[in-house]
Amino acid sequence: MKENSSLTYKEIYGQPASFQAILDTLPDIEKTLDEVFAQSYDQLIFTGCGTSLYLAQTSAYLWQASNSVPATAVPCSELLFFPENYIKGKRTLVLPITRKSYTTEVRMAIDKVHTLPGVTSLAITCDPDSSKYNEHFILAPNTPEDSVIMTRSFTAMVFLAQILAFYAAGKKDEIAAMKNYAAEAQKLLEQSDALAKQIIAEHPNLNLFITLGQGAYYGVGNECMNKMKEMGISNSEAYYSMEYRHGPMSLVDENTLLVLLSNEHTEETDASLMSQMKSFGGVTAAIGPNVDKMADLDYTIKTENGYTELQAAALMGFIGQFLGYYISLAKNIDADSPRHLTQAIVLK
Repeated sequence: MKENSSLTYKEIYGQPASFQAILDTLPDIEKTLDEVFAQSYDQLIFTGCGTSLYLAQTSAYLWQASNSVPATAVPCSELLFFPENYIKGKRTLVLPITRKSYTTEVRMAIDKVHTLPGVTSLAITCDPDSSKYNEHFILAPNTPEDSVIMTRSFTAMVFLAQILAFYAAGKKDEIAAMKNYAAEAQKLLEQSDALAKQIIAEHPNLNLFITLGQGAYYGVGNECMNKMKEMGISNSEAYYSMEYRHGPMSLVDENTLLVLLSNEHTEETDASLMSQMKSFGGVTAAIGPNVDKMADLDYTIKTENGYTELQAAALMGFIGQFLGYYISLAKNIDADSPRHLTQAIVLK
């Protein structure tokens, strides 16, 4: 008999293989990108639904941080209902992000924007059938998921977005520096697994889970929030780190876990924020390159892979996946098949 959440747990540990498969197919990815960027664009729009919207948020940031052409993240439903508000006569590359090509809102949105002049689409996908409604696609070729929950598919497509942003900017050295991504992912997976297990075991009364991050880690933080909500059927929220003081911190008490995704640009303000949250009784955890220098944190993982914020984005969401998993175990919930959810939303 299958144990609760066992598929999800196995698939979380499949992420290094997903990263390596992308690295192994880099020539194909680069060939496609050469074709896509043989023409110029006035803007890029990254779009998705649910987890893929959080992926779009991360991808748009990664692009903007590396390239001069503006990019934004928009839900597929917005493009479906209000395409003119976003296209506005501009030469636009629309990038739908999807695990399954048959997600209805994605297909409807891309069909809709293609009725406007100047639109080209490039899918970031785990499903080659995305070619049926997009001019181009780049593929994460090894992301099988039997669980309803997106784990390895999410991080694989973030990794594709990193490569896209760097390659279009001519930053091939940034891609080459990620040649050991699979091995680094394995290390951080094991650390995140152990930390999440410890946190949930030591704090069984937690009832509010907060993820905080800036830059590339805001979209990743949203996905951490989503994993704890989907898998653990728990109250979870995500915020830009500095925004948390502006009202939401009123909820913090001894049953609140605050998880900080820290990067090299935000360390000083991160330390101050987490110290304040701990003074309110919150349980504090942080992951990043210099979190060991922050005083008073309850739990830390110091990342030592040498990656920048832009390179590390695909790795930073592991903690949310494992927290969701261990919350589900503690509540005797099967995270592989959470209530009300399916792998893709198909509208009748």
